[in-house]
Amino acid sequence: MIEILFLLGFSLHNIEEALWLPQWSQNATRFHKPVSNNEFHFAVIMVTAIGYLFTFQYFVLGSTYAIAKFAYLGFILMMVFNTFFPHILSTIYLKKYAPGTLTALLLNFPIGSYLIFKEIHSLEDLQFLLISTAVISIAILILINFLFKIGKSINE
Repeated sequence: MIEILFLLGFSLHNIEEALWLPQWSQNATRFHKPVSNNEFHFAVIMVTAIGYLFTFQYFVLGSTYAIAKFAYLGFILMMVFNTFFPHILSTIYLKKYAPGTLTALLLNFPIGSYLIFKEIHSLEDLQFLLISTAVISIAILILINFLFKIGKSINE
């Protein structure tokens, strides 16, 4: 099941970021606000759990409910786009490796792209995918900032 392989790649990506992104963020303020280990680790654990929930609901409901399928695929496409922004873009701009770039490029991008191409069969599917990707991306970006605040307050 390729979905499980994507989940493994997503998990490895988040582990790579958890290990090195907090320190990297201290000198990369154009791409990421400086975050402490606690802030980032809390947020990345929660986002990883959300990824697992999207995958679980896709397995349980995806063949029955289009919204479940497109919520999952929107999450996948968000992670495919994440390969380019911020990872590759920040690596090129800062001339310094951005944590998560390697796992995004070698795992999330190819496996995620395969999943998208496997599931999109019509222009209508593509429209639903783009809408769900936009909604999920905005929701996750808002949520991440909230999670950073919670993670920071846990440290205090």
